[in-house]
This record gives sequence, structure tokens and C-alpha cells, in this order.
Amino acid sequence: MKRIAVVGIGRWGKNLVREFSKFAIISKCVHQGNLENIRWLNTNYPEIPITTNIEDILNDPKIDAIAIATPIHTHYKIIKNILESGKHVFVEKPMTQTINQANDLIKIAKRKNLSLFVGYIFLYSQIFKKIKKINERESIININFNWQKFGTFNENIYENLLSHDLSIVLELLGTPKKFNLINTSSFITNVDSFSLQLEYSKNKKCSIIINRLSNTKKKTITFFTKKNLYIWDKNTLLKLDKKSKSFKIIYETTDSPLYLECKNFISNIKNNSDNSSAFLAKEITKIVSKINKF
Repeated sequence: MKRIAVVGIGRWGKNLVREFSKFAIISKCVHQGNLENIRWLNTNYPEIPITTNIEDILNDPKIDAIAIATPIHTHYKIIKNILESGKHVFVEKPMTQTINQANDLIKIAKRKNLSLFVGYIFLYSQIFKKIKKINERESIININFNWQKFGTFNENIYENLLSHDLSIVLELLGTPKKFNLINTSSFITNVDSFSLQLEYSKNKKCSIIINRLSNTKKKTITFFTKKNLYIWDKNTLLKLDKKSKSFKIIYETTDSPLYLECKNFISNIKNNSDNSSAFLAKEITKIVSKINKF
């Protein structure tokens, strides 16, 4: 089995520990000293050693790869140090905050023949796979995203939340020809909600609305083809029946996208697969960087 280390054992880091432990050996976890996180690890995974010094894993020749679940602004420096130490990298999106940083990391990974894997969890949903097949069969012409939630104010909304939706759009429709930031609102941070429109050739388009000041939690994605309308709602894919004017469930999944994502990374480092997710992350960073300037 491959040996993995995890940097960051906050909310998402705990998820990575749980999933990676199913098919890899977690050799060590790096943390910043949060007592609650230490207690969680000692209670649930007492066999995993913990350290506050990242050098302990960079210099450990038995560790094959390192998974990162730390604040976005720390990603570039940590990833670079890991790649230079000769280890594969799994990092939660986004990979970097600038194009130059992305280019630098991709270059190092290529030079050292290492996997640089960026986690865009929605791409590993079984529902997304169904939607890709629908797109191949019917050709999606319009996508509407609506994400209502509360929180994650400590990160830039475009880097943290929009990057998820952009990963789906770019995989289905490619890079947009044009995008317009229609409106934004702020209360806790400089941007807490926004509306974005993306335009493509052949009249294809996409709208994205994200609001992190909502008292409800809901994310839906509506897909229009020339013939049909589909809605992705949590673990369910629905299709509009024009005759009855009602939605019918056409697919449901209970599979964990994070489990499948982590499993795919392990397969990558076993088979020396390409770094396509890193190139996708670079394209997303390019769009987000432009939006951040508005």
C-alpha cells in the first residue's frame, strides 16, 4: 500500500484522513497544535503519528505522497516544498492564487515526474459522470448554478466556492469566450454573494449565482439541452417530463465523491498518470484572477 501524509487536520483534513485510510497507509499528520483536532485524531486514529513540523514528512523517504488541506494562501509554498522533496501531491482546490505559481508547480512536477493532483470533488460524483454522457448525447447549451449557504468567510469567495462551479463548466463546455460579473454584494467580507455570466460560441451560456449569506443550504445545477432539462440536486439527478410538467428522478447515488477522488489519486501515483487536474486548476485560476480584479 502507498504511504500518505496529511497536512492540516481541520474539517476537510479529517475527511481526507478518513477516506485515504481506506486504501493507503497514513504515515503521519501535520497540524498547528489545535487541541480539539489532536483529540479527534487520537480518538479515531490513535495509530497515526502527529507532528507540527512539516520537515518530518518532507524528509521521510518512506512517504510516497502528501495530501494538503490548508488555507488557500499556503498552497503554493507547501506544494513546491513537497514536489522538490520528491513526493506526489494531492491538494484541495484551488491549487494556487496566481498563474505564475501554477506554471511553476506544473513545471516542477513534470521535471520530477510526479503527480500533482488538484481536488475538485464535484467532478468525481457519479451524477457528474451521467451528465457528461448526456452532454455527449444531447449537447448541453445552457447551465444555471445556484448555491445558497452560510459561512466560509475566511476565504475569497471566488477562489473557494466559484472554483468548484468553474471546474464543472470547463469540463463540459470548455473555456468561455467572455464572462461578465453582473453584480456583487457584501456584508461580512468584500464579496459575499455574486452573479456571473459566461458566454460561449454557438449561443451556449452559463450563469452562476453564489450566496454565502443564506439562511438555507442548497446547491442546484440546471442543465438545458435542445430537447430536455435536467437538475442536479444533492445526490439526485432529475429530468423534466414535458407532458406531465413534473420532475422525475432518473438517477440517485450513494457513493462518496471524496472517496472516489482519493482513490483516483492513489491510482494516479501508481500508474504515473498525467497531471490534467493541475492544468484544469491553472485555467480556473486564470479566470478567477481576472474576476478578482473587477
